[in-house]
Amino acid sequence: MSNWYSRPVFFVRNVELAIEFYTQKLDFTLAWNHSENGKILVAQVSRFDLEIILTLDEEKCGKGRIFISLEEEETEFLKTEIEAKSIDSEEITWGMPVIKILDVDGNELFFTTV
Repeated sequence: MSNWYSRPVFFVRNVELAIEFYTQKLDFTLAWNHSENGKILVAQVSRFDLEIILTLDEEKCGKGRIFISLEEEETEFLKTEIEAKSIDSEEITWGMPVIKILDVDGNELFFTTV
């Protein structure tokens, strides 16, 4: 066994609002969710091979970060999407050029070109 399967877990204040951000702004799809008493407590969103679990936890909210490596053409497409959808982003240096996007709870998505 040489392949490990992993997914980051982002802590959020409101899973429904987080799902809305990822699906409407970043074109993720909702893979699954778990509700209790009509309230979504945890969900998974995905885009291509990237899967992110969103879970309700106000104390840990906004402390997540994921580093995503893209090929050059994917990075250019992402920049086009960011502009077209008016997604707040910042170009920073984190050992290399990075596009930083914060989700609605302050979790960080770092995109770089490989």
